Amino acid sequence: MPKIAEAARAARRDQIAGAALACFARAGYHATTMADVAAQAGVSKGTPYLYFDSKQALFIALHEEWDCGLADRVNAAIAALPEPGRRSPRRVLRAVAAAVAAHVLAETETCRVLMETRALAAHEPAIAAAVRAADERTHEQLEGLFAAGVAAAVAGHVLAETETCRVLMEARALAAHEPAIAAAVRAADTRTHEQLEGLFAAGVEAGEWPAGTDPALAARLFTAGLYGLMAQWHLAPGSFSWEAAAAALADGAGSDARPAM
Repeated sequence: MPKIAEAARAARRDQIAGAALACFARAGYHATTMADVAAQAGVSKGTPYLYFDSKQALFIALHEEWDCGLADRVNAAIAALPEPGRRSPRRVLRAVAAAVAAHVLAETETCRVLMETRALAAHEPAIAAAVRAADERTHEQLEGLFAAGVAAAVAGHVLAETETCRVLMEARALAAHEPAIAAAVRAADTRTHEQLEGLFAAGVEAGEWPAGTDPALAARLFTAGLYGLMAQWHLAPGSFSWEAAAAALADGAGSDARPAM
């Protein structure tokens, strides 16, 4: 295929993906049809099918683009740290939180749409497979960071939960009634919290968080705070500074995580 034709095809694919994003953001996954996407893109009803086999395939493509973009941003944030910073659990945590904040700000509409993925995964096998694949990439990324001596386990929880916004909260509520999704959530949480506990334990040993800090509690406080910030942002966009909130969350993550006396 000539390069010009390839470029034109890629541009049309991006146009359709952008139209789908607008439709999903406006009406949600189930209410959106491929005809809606075609109308939004200004193309014939059959054109989207030349680029995506189905609405589900289109949604998964958006999910993968979001996930890869966030992973790249987190990697860049870690790589930009000076060598001493990459050995500091606190500074790594702050860099990752800031990277997630920047990605949510830059891709707010996509983030809002893709909050649906984990809820949809309970009923859509192909979407569930895409979520599992994203989780596996996340955990491989974390293992690489640890192998390089970077205590960035928090990236696992954040990247595995990149859709963490309004519909992610619904997904965790669904876990109370859907055994399969509950099992998946528990398994992901177990792995993530083990990694985060290692990060906080390393920070306590290095004197970056107070002696007596409970790593397990610190991990839960950090992820709960991040979920809360994302939920609030999507309910009231622009209501706070993501950069300041992420920095405060990372800096204070271990401060209040001491067992009650």
